[in-house]
Amino acid sequence: MQVFIASLLGVLIGALVVTVAFNLRIRYDQRKDEKRRMLEHKVKEIETLVLLNKKIVEILDKRVIMMEQYTSFNAFDDCYITVDDYIYLHSFAAQNSFYLPNYFLDEFFKRIATRKVVLSPEETVQIGGYTFKGARMLVEELSDELTEMIYEKKNQMKKVSDEPLTYFSKPL
Repeated sequence: MQVFIASLLGVLIGALVVTVAFNLRIRYDQRKDEKRRMLEHKVKEIETLVLLNKKIVEILDKRVIMMEQYTSFNAFDDCYITVDDYIYLHSFAAQNSFYLPNYFLDEFFKRIATRKVVLSPEETVQIGGYTFKGARMLVEELSDELTEMIYEKKNQMKKVSDEPLTYFSKPL
């Protein structure tokens, strides 16, 4: 009888140890999975911000490339955005609204819309885009703020991750 009680007690203690170990393993896997998903989300946010910043820089560089066709209103700070680029910015912001700071972009579009130069439809088609008077500084500010956000997100990822981040080792 004593052997039976001792063996039953051994089985119950073994089952308790296995249950505790199993629960600890499940919690560890859940935390690891949450951390991985959070890092993937941060990576997607950074990738989206980098893509948007590249497009903004491309828009800023078009002034030099298309100087002959550029409509200037006697100011260096005018900004020329082709219709395609303007639509792309709006659609990119809408498609990636989960990863982009919406308020920040909405404010940018509101501020730049007040600077749009009114041209006839024929002039807009001839130019192939919109001209925004004095908006170059706004677009440059947007690019600078995007770059700051990218570095903030990278720093947040470094704090969360225990390992070095080789994915973003290249400079922007």
